[in-house]
Amino acid sequence: MWFKQAILYRKAVLTQMLETPLAALAAQCAAAWPDGGALDAVLHAHFATVPHARRLYVCDADTRQRSAAVTAEQSTDQRRGHLLAEQPYDTGTLPFRGMVLTSVFLDEETLKRNIAAIHAVTEQDALLGFLVAEFELEAIPLPQSAFTGAAWTQYKGDPAIRSTVFDQRRSRSRLDRHINQVVDTLDGLMREHGIYHVILHFSSSRAIFWVYDDPYSYRFHGVDEMLDPEIWLAYPGRPYPDRAKVAAGKIRAVLERFKALRESDENIYLRSGSLNVMNGIVGLTFSCDGSHYLTVDEFLDQQHPFWT
Repeated sequence: MWFKQAILYRKAVLTQMLETPLAALAAQCAAAWPDGGALDAVLHAHFATVPHARRLYVCDADTRQRSAAVTAEQSTDQRRGHLLAEQPYDTGTLPFRGMVLTSVFLDEETLKRNIAAIHAVTEQDALLGFLVAEFELEAIPLPQSAFTGAAWTQYKGDPAIRSTVFDQRRSRSRLDRHINQVVDTLDGLMREHGIYHVILHFSSSRAIFWVYDDPYSYRFHGVDEMLDPEIWLAYPGRPYPDRAKVAAGKIRAVLERFKALRESDENIYLRSGSLNVMNGIVGLTFSCDGSHYLTVDEFLDQQHPFWT
């Protein structure tokens, strides 16, 4: 699943960012062990060496907090003596050496999403305790992930709809009757007028457009508007985006496949189809309420398991 890959990628980047400064600070903590006041002083003195940290503290080998909780502005003894298990995150497996990242958690004070890094504090290979650094996710400049695509994914729909699918028959909609003209229009708008994402709702005869120059809004159109020859004035000409993952010449082929899936069976037929040329994903929802998401190349490949 692509989003798991994206999570692992960003965790790897965060680990690379934090491992060296936390290792250095953990060595300073080992030198001050076990004096709680000395540990507080070390955390204050070296706070700025841990990039983007919101809070630092130290626990002993039994995970009981030994230091104050130190921030850039202050320190507090409120959690001194508490166990890591009482914190609002899953520590997973604590490290005997090196560093681990916790799960993401909601900070009770700020109500923002945080993550913590836990680094082992050791002396001559003996575990003394743990250095904990907490971070607000929105304050960490993590890069965009390269994992944005998706392999073929299928989701089953409402069981109540699936159980009656053979009791229903496709009703020919106005969009069905004008599908050839609509395909011509959509092909032109997507190739030459800045429309990068389209959803066609066949049964209700409407479409939703997203425009490259205004990606945070969307526009509804009925069949009459899509057939209006002046629709081209509503969407000025724009070069096909360089960042698109779908070749402009494949757009019509995708739209024609939507038409074929709509007309191929009277019981199980396409209710809606979507195409996003920026991420290269096709979305399909059928009369049985099942949905499929696959890349354009997968969708156009007649040998792909989706078709067989």
